Amino acid sequence: MNFYMTFKRRFEGNAYANIILKLKLTLIVWMTVILQVSATSYAQITLNEKSARLENVLQKIKRQTGYDFFYNSDMLNKARPITIVVNDVSVEEALDLCFKNQPLSYRIEQKTIVVRYQTERTLAPRDINITGTIVDESGKPIPGATIRIKDSSQQTLSRLIVSNSDGKFSITVNSENDILLVSYVGYKTQEVKLKSIQGPLIVRMEMSETAMKDVVITGTGITRNKNSFTGATASYTGEQLKAVGNQNLIQGLRALDPSFLQLENNRLGSNPNELPNIEIRGKTSISSTLQDQFASDPNQPLFILDGFETSLRTIVDLNINRIGSVTILKDAASTAMYGSKASNGVVVIETVKPKPGQMRLNYSSDFNVEAPDLSGYNMMNAEEKLEFERLSGRYTYFLGANSYPQGQIYLDSIYNVRLAEVRRGVNTYWLNEPVQTGFSQRHSIYADGGDQSLRYGVGATYKKTSGTMKGSGREDWAGNVDLTYRRGRFNISNQLYVNGYKGDESPYGSFANFVNANPYYRKDNPDARYLEESRDNTFINLYKVTNPLYNAALNSINSTKNFAIQNNLQIIVDLSQDLRLQGAVQLQKGVTTGLKFLSPLHTSFDNASIFEKGSYNNSKTDNFSYNANAMLTYGKVLNEVHSLTANLRTDIRHSNNQNIAFSVVGFPASSNGNPSFAYSYQPDSRPATALSTARTNSILASANYAYDGRYLADFSFRYDGSTAFGSNKKYSPYLSGGIGWNVHREDFMESVDWIGTFRLVANIGKTGNQNFASVSSISTYGYDAYINIYGQGVTLNSLGNPNLKWQNSVQTNLGTDLVMFGDKLALNVNIYSKKTDPLVVAVDLPSSTGIKAYPMNAGYLDTKGFEATVKYSLLYRPEDRVIWTLGLTGTAYKSTYGGFNNRLASLNTAQQNSKGLIRYKDGYGPQDIWAVLSKGIDPSTGQEIFLRSDGQYTFTYNTDDIVKVGSEQPQLEGVFSNTLVYKGFNMGVNLRYILGRDVFNSALYNKVENIDVQGLEDNQDKRALYDRWKRPGDISQFKAISLTTETPISSRFVQTENMLSGESISFGYTFQSNGWLKKLGLSSLRMNGYANDIFRFSTVRRERGIEYPFARSVSFSLNAGF
Repeated sequence: MNFYMTFKRRFEGNAYANIILKLKLTLIVWMTVILQVSATSYAQITLNEKSARLENVLQKIKRQTGYDFFYNSDMLNKARPITIVVNDVSVEEALDLCFKNQPLSYRIEQKTIVVRYQTERTLAPRDINITGTIVDESGKPIPGATIRIKDSSQQTLSRLIVSNSDGKFSITVNSENDILLVSYVGYKTQEVKLKSIQGPLIVRMEMSETAMKDVVITGTGITRNKNSFTGATASYTGEQLKAVGNQNLIQGLRALDPSFLQLENNRLGSNPNELPNIEIRGKTSISSTLQDQFASDPNQPLFILDGFETSLRTIVDLNINRIGSVTILKDAASTAMYGSKASNGVVVIETVKPKPGQMRLNYSSDFNVEAPDLSGYNMMNAEEKLEFERLSGRYTYFLGANSYPQGQIYLDSIYNVRLAEVRRGVNTYWLNEPVQTGFSQRHSIYADGGDQSLRYGVGATYKKTSGTMKGSGREDWAGNVDLTYRRGRFNISNQLYVNGYKGDESPYGSFANFVNANPYYRKDNPDARYLEESRDNTFINLYKVTNPLYNAALNSINSTKNFAIQNNLQIIVDLSQDLRLQGAVQLQKGVTTGLKFLSPLHTSFDNASIFEKGSYNNSKTDNFSYNANAMLTYGKVLNEVHSLTANLRTDIRHSNNQNIAFSVVGFPASSNGNPSFAYSYQPDSRPATALSTARTNSILASANYAYDGRYLADFSFRYDGSTAFGSNKKYSPYLSGGIGWNVHREDFMESVDWIGTFRLVANIGKTGNQNFASVSSISTYGYDAYINIYGQGVTLNSLGNPNLKWQNSVQTNLGTDLVMFGDKLALNVNIYSKKTDPLVVAVDLPSSTGIKAYPMNAGYLDTKGFEATVKYSLLYRPEDRVIWTLGLTGTAYKSTYGGFNNRLASLNTAQQNSKGLIRYKDGYGPQDIWAVLSKGIDPSTGQEIFLRSDGQYTFTYNTDDIVKVGSEQPQLEGVFSNTLVYKGFNMGVNLRYILGRDVFNSALYNKVENIDVQGLEDNQDKRALYDRWKRPGDISQFKAISLTTETPISSRFVQTENMLSGESISFGYTFQSNGWLKKLGLSSLRMNGYANDIFRFSTVRRERGIEYPFARSVSFSLNAGF
């Protein structure tokens, strides 16, 4: 028997009339919401029919009340004609008259009227009323969950109801053999057999990893269904992150999402104490000179942890086993609720919440082994280096042997001693001296339990990391206590989080010191201060070659300690089924201390006076902040087709940071770093103090409307105030709007059964950026150290700009989601534009003013790009736990400056004087590389040929000829993925590719050319010996080997790179429902292995990790549940 819902439409075939009808209905719905009157709750029926068909009468009742009718198609054909005249009667009165003397009867369930044969009243069993509550894994009620009935014949009826704001429902069934189907977005559908139910029913929903992509967690207490959201977002579970790696959240997100990019830090490589550089959809700021020591990277996204702002350091140190889900908000529609802080995107992290029930205990251990990646280094061996020095003229007296024979004899003797060492087999590989195989371990334990009213969760984590540089490392620890109390309409939760760390830098100093060490020196005497003392070929300069191992043996210290505590309190009150009020408060306190001591025996003090040998730097930073917010949420579904959600929210934030630091110099030779032994403060210095107080407040109004799940609309307005900008520009408005269309829910798509989801969205809005110093808008002064007859004077340290405007970005986004072939193929594409106007820049004013780094508004930055993700499952049998999926992500964007009109000339001059590769010019971007165009090396002379701006060739370098010669922005970047799940086994491979990226190869510039006489004392790249011009007629990329003059920056050192790297390879197995697990007292056991950054293929050979090398790592994880 087929059941169906009849929805006959008026004005069929008349598109214009349909549009007018929809507009009228929409206006009626909005009027109803505003007046908060539900007409259907007090529906009055007026009918005047004579010998009418029952079906026609029921349709008129439906139009007057909004009720739905369910019946068999043959039923109404057997009904008698109806004559009825009523005026303003209730639904029940009208239906009683309609079904009087009919072979049919009716039953009302909520807003659904079920029509059945009259004989069913006596033949059918007594109706059974089922009541219950829908809750999530933590026991929190789920409002809006869908409950359907599957009868004993396994036919799913279209009749459905939804749970109320408390997660409760009540439904009547015909038979105890029926089955309830309970579903909610982001959770697995639950089937409940009614036969075994006794008393009120509690249905506990389990989070579905595959359905998590349809959930948008905004971090403001609002969880949205992606099917009704117009913003560009991406959501991932903690399990998806751990499938990539077990180190931290950043490692997983960069492999899973194309827009989340971690920029390569070629200077500090894999240093565990260094924070990564993160960007989402490019930059929105061009300057870091407006940062104080308390501000974060102005191009870094905003991080939200459990509803509150947090730092990148907290996110990096967060135990990955605590992460429940992560949502990336990318565009204006999704980030608008964060207004002036959202231009760089928002990353929302939710930790695992405690679940009710008997106490459960979970233990996780993670082990990591990492080895330094030195494959990019191409240094000479002892024989090659000695020959390079000879060809470069190191052992030839510069005035000729006849002018001063003793000089040439001295140089010959040095050469012969070194040559003898080489022939004895001395070929020291210095690069392995400061590095080691690093080992890291993390242990975490978490216990939770409780009942429906009170739940608890207690956890602790300890992690110890040994870096690839000897002596470098990090210790992290954390503890958390989560409590949740729910009674009636009240829900109170409190999270207490305590954490700390200690980070140590390597006593071996910069890795570059060992890279530059000559291989013909022995390393058998680490206590020797110098490897050699000798004069150059002028016989004037005396060079002392420092032993890089000597400083490492001294008692120097370079460490940082931190302690932080924070408490989050949230209260939710359900005022009614449609109205919710919630508020939250966070208190945070932290203390960070830094200590750096250099022994007076350190070779950096060789030329210092005895009273300045040795240094001690101490700093202490105290920070305190509080955040508070309150939000009123209204949600209503009218006539089962109009869905409205509205929010009104306000936030306040206060942060206070204070830093006290001092530096002292001059220590006795045997000092252990006690500052009381210092001779004095550092010359021309005194103890320093920095104080920063920042305050923000905001009010937000947002609304979301969906019609029949097909047509979507989002709107938000936020008004922000901040002390980071001009005192005359304290507040700024932020507005966004978006529309969407779920094409797959249209009637004409019913026959296209191979398309499961087809969604189109578009939005536009304005967001801002506040990652600047809190004193940019005010002037600051410092007291002079001198006093005269007029008293003590003050000096202007920085000039504030009271008219400094907010740095805002207007963003647009067009996106589509497409799922086909039974969820086997999924495609997500977003095209976006982001224009930041005006920019906030710090410029140096004319020298006559004596003012540097004056904050001002200048120009704009326009970014346009796209991102795409496609996944196809070769095998897709989720019911059997067999899924094999191939994936590909890709992103590309281009950023362009405009509106400067030469106002940043001082910044361009500073870049030119410091040999920088960046310029701030209209029509060009922040990733562009600037240099003079080179036409190569002249085969006859070995000199470089430059291209002048007028198109002529010349040997003379001129800074006026500097032009754009490349861009560090790749033409395309993304990840290939291959994942396989087979029963309890899982495997994944993620390979990152970069196409068409230009890089400035510093190894070519510093170690192949640009090698002066003093530079000959350092080891160099092999290409300096084999690839430089030696004699007339040589075709070479590099200039004559005998030239030791300075080499200017030119396009010869810019190379195009294509790269493929093994970002992540993982495998694991999960044991479940095994008898031996129960014998051991275990409920679950999971083991995983990982290999991260295990290989890298590149078309450019360059040094990676100048001061701290990069690393390749292998990891193992064990997770046990008790």
